[in-house]
Amino acid sequence: MVGLKGGQLEILSQDEVYKIHQKTMEVLENVGVKVLEPNAFKILKDGGAEIDPKTNRVYLPEHMVKEALKKAPGEFTLHARNPKYDVKIEKKRVYFGPMIGRIYILDLETGKRRLTNLKDVENLCKVVDAMETYRLIHGGAVMPNIDGVPGRVTHVLGYIASVKNTSKVVKATARGTQRAKDCLKMAAILAGGEEELRKKPMIYTTVNPISPLQHATDMTEGLLEYAKMGQPVDFGVEIQAGATGPVTLAGVLVQQGAEILSGVTIAQLVNPGTPVFYGTCSTIMDMKRGHIALGAIEAGILNVASAQMARYYNLPCRGTAGDTESKLIDVQNGYERALNLLLASLAGVNYIFYPGTLESARTISLEQLVIDDEICGMIYRVLKGIKVDEETLAYDVIAKVGPGGHYLDQMHTLKYLMEEQYFPKISDRETRENWEKAGSKDLWQVAREKVREILKKHEPDPLDKEVEKQLIEYAKEVEKRESKG
Repeated sequence: MVGLKGGQLEILSQDEVYKIHQKTMEVLENVGVKVLEPNAFKILKDGGAEIDPKTNRVYLPEHMVKEALKKAPGEFTLHARNPKYDVKIEKKRVYFGPMIGRIYILDLETGKRRLTNLKDVENLCKVVDAMETYRLIHGGAVMPNIDGVPGRVTHVLGYIASVKNTSKVVKATARGTQRAKDCLKMAAILAGGEEELRKKPMIYTTVNPISPLQHATDMTEGLLEYAKMGQPVDFGVEIQAGATGPVTLAGVLVQQGAEILSGVTIAQLVNPGTPVFYGTCSTIMDMKRGHIALGAIEAGILNVASAQMARYYNLPCRGTAGDTESKLIDVQNGYERALNLLLASLAGVNYIFYPGTLESARTISLEQLVIDDEICGMIYRVLKGIKVDEETLAYDVIAKVGPGGHYLDQMHTLKYLMEEQYFPKISDRETRENWEKAGSKDLWQVAREKVREILKKHEPDPLDKEVEKQLIEYAKEVEKRESKG
């Protein structure tokens, strides 16, 4: 059931999509973007952009952007260590991928927030590996800090901890040339060499423009390295409406488009055909409190509109849903994440991350990963829709049972039961009496028990011993290099 198609929901008319596109092109050509990385600046200049060296401003004509879009693939496959988990990114097909690389975690024993350590990364990946609905992992290699790990080697140790504990697709960092090269080197080891990695991408990254309208040096350095290797790049714009972008959502879409498409242009000039995502983390700034609100309903609305804009450009869309402003597993947590996950899925966002997170993605929770797997499973049932044919219309069985009968003993019921109904894994459907006899457990308790069961019993596909050896040896090389400073 994983990877079903959405796209039934649209919030913009085709005329409105075109108006947003037109204004995006005007921003790129007349306002421009600031590109601080000198190689990318030169690449854009050589590619036909107007430049202002004094301000690092780059002005992209519409024809240049359109040429880049022609070269960017509308579909591609991210290859997993286990091929059964390969992710086929194509029009309106929906996948979920938790963002486990958070600085804080809710402790499984105490329920209190603390810093995330390397063992947590391993446990988080193991839980994601066991969950049916997840296919990608925003893994430990993207974490700026892992408690107890020197900051200069978090990317290598975080990557190894991730790939040892899941055979699904793992994301890595683009923050700086050397870190990007390290992650690509490790991915090449995993893939069986650089040539194999080029043929079958096994790693991807997110490049975050700095809103408004800037491409920072470190992220752009990483972009260049991933593009050279033909590995997918997600341009994850995170505008806060009213602060780092216009307060109007239409204005956010215009600025977001300019930031994404300028990045796409760089990628295609470096290596035509580089897979890219039209990515959004955009939402509002909560003006009462002065910080981002990723659980806001406006984030859900922007996901829907971003999916439409991505389809207009024939690009896959990466969206943000499954987060909350809540600090624990409560009612607010449930309605914020479920609403936005459903909106993004119905809109056909191809890759949705943030399941498992709390308080605007500052914190990750093992229990929340299990709960969100349930929500995502229900959403896949929605995307599956209703099959209408002669057998499912059920005229013959209705006629056979007739007035006053029942369907419990009908072969038609047995044949279609598992196909038609979603069977919850942790949601409670017991009578009150049975629920009380079982200990009156709330959802958090049930999810915690499920996590403990997974950590005790689940065995991810083992990493090839020679591959593991090479990864560890490379990590030691990086540690030695970085210790010299």
